[in-house]
Amino acid sequence: MGKFFTRSNRPAIIALSVITVALAVTVYAFVSLSQRSTPENAGPPPTQKLPAASAQPTVNTANFASASPAATGCAHPPVSLQTTGAWMAGFNDDKQNTSEVPSGAAQFGVLDFDWLTFNTPGSLIPADQFSESLSTVLSADAQANPCTLRFVTISDQNISNNKKVMAEILTEPSVMNEHVAAIASEMASLPDANGVTLDYEFSLPENATDLATYAQLAGWHNLTFDQEVNQVTLDYTHLVQMVAAAMHKQHRLLRVASLVRNNDMVDSEVTNVAPYLFDYGNLAKYADQLVLMAIDFHYQGGTPGPISPLADVTQVANYVRSYGVPLSKLAIEVPNYAYDWPVTASGANATNSHGQVVQAASLNPTQLAAEMQAGNWRKVGTQDGETQYSYTTTAGGKTVQHIVWDSATGIAYEKAQLAKVLPGVAITIWQIGNNDPVGTTLAAQVK
Repeated sequence: MGKFFTRSNRPAIIALSVITVALAVTVYAFVSLSQRSTPENAGPPPTQKLPAASAQPTVNTANFASASPAATGCAHPPVSLQTTGAWMAGFNDDKQNTSEVPSGAAQFGVLDFDWLTFNTPGSLIPADQFSESLSTVLSADAQANPCTLRFVTISDQNISNNKKVMAEILTEPSVMNEHVAAIASEMASLPDANGVTLDYEFSLPENATDLATYAQLAGWHNLTFDQEVNQVTLDYTHLVQMVAAAMHKQHRLLRVASLVRNNDMVDSEVTNVAPYLFDYGNLAKYADQLVLMAIDFHYQGGTPGPISPLADVTQVANYVRSYGVPLSKLAIEVPNYAYDWPVTASGANATNSHGQVVQAASLNPTQLAAEMQAGNWRKVGTQDGETQYSYTTTAGGKTVQHIVWDSATGIAYEKAQLAKVLPGVAITIWQIGNNDPVGTTLAAQVK
C-alpha cells in the first residue's frame, strides 16, 4: 500500500471577497459517471440513538467525569449518524466572515469540530492557537442548528515527540488511564458536544524503529515483528474501548477515524505499519462509528491522479466489511481539496536539485478558484467526478508544467455512487470552515 492513508496538512489560506466566492462556486460542475459495481444490498441502517450510560465490563470508569450533554431545542428525535457530515476547521482566515460557524453548516447532520490535540497524555490543547474557543463555537452552532450532532475531533497531527507520547499512552496502563480521563474531563466541560472523534494516525508506529520505542517502554523481549504489531493493535483497541466506555458513561458517542488497507500482509509493508494496527471488527464493537480515511490514493509525494477513485474506495471499504463490520457502523471520508503536482514534459514527477520528488501543493477550493482566475488553466478531463487541469509556470527561466486534480467536484458523484455500492454508508467531508468559503458552499450543496 502507498502512503495515501493520511490526511493532508493544513494549507495556507487565500481570502476572497463574497462576490468572488459566488462566482467561483459556479466554475465547479458535478459530473455524473456510470456505476461500476453493486455488491449485495446490506439493507437500511438502524436509527442512531445516544447510548445509555454503560461501560464495557473490563473498563473501570468510576474516576472519569460523567456530565452529559445539555438538552437541545431540537423538535424531533436526534439525527442519525448515517447522514452527511463534515469536519470543520478550527481556524478562520476569512476576514469577510467573523461568525464562529460558517454559512452552510446547517446542511450537515453531523458536524465535527477539528479543534483539539495534545502534547502530553493528560492535557488537551487547541490544535490551532488562533481558533475560537471550542465552547463558544459549539454553543453558537447549538443555537443555530439545534438538531445537528456535534463532535469534537482530537488529532495527533501536531504533537511534539509524537511517537514517544503515543507509545507511552498505548503501552503504560496508568498513562492510558490518564489520557482517557483527560478526554472525559474535556468532554464533560462541553455541554453542546454530542461526542468525540479520535483521529490518531500520525503518532502511530510506522516502522521497526518506531516499534523499538514501544518495546523499550513496555519491556517487550524477543518479540517478532508480527508479534509487536499485534501487541500494538491490541493496545490501540483497548484505548478505543476505554474512550468508548468514558463517552457512553456521559451519554455521548465515539467515532474513530480509521486508516485503511486492502490486505493483512503487514510483512510486505514494514515501513507503513500504521494502517495494519486497526482491528476493524473489534473497534466497531466499541465505537459508534468508524470513519474510513479512504483518501489520498494519489498523494502529495506520489504520481498525479484522482485523489479518491471510487474503485479504490469501495475496495478498502469492502475489506473493512470482511471483519464483520455492518454498513451502519461505517462512514467514508470524502476529500474537498485539490493537489497541484509539478511534472516534467513526459508527465513524471518533477524533482529538485537533490533528485527528490517535489511534493504537490494542497489547495482548498477557495485557493483553487483564485489560482484558476489568475492563471491560464486548461481542463483536461474527469474521473469519478474529480476534475483534472493542467497549466504552466516559469521558474528560473524554465517552463514548469503542472497537473492538478480537484476532488471537490467529485463529492456529489462519490456520495451518489457509494449509496449504490455501499447502501447506508454515510460520508464525512474533509473539510469546511470560514477559511474556505468556496469549499464550504460546494459541500453544503451535496444532499
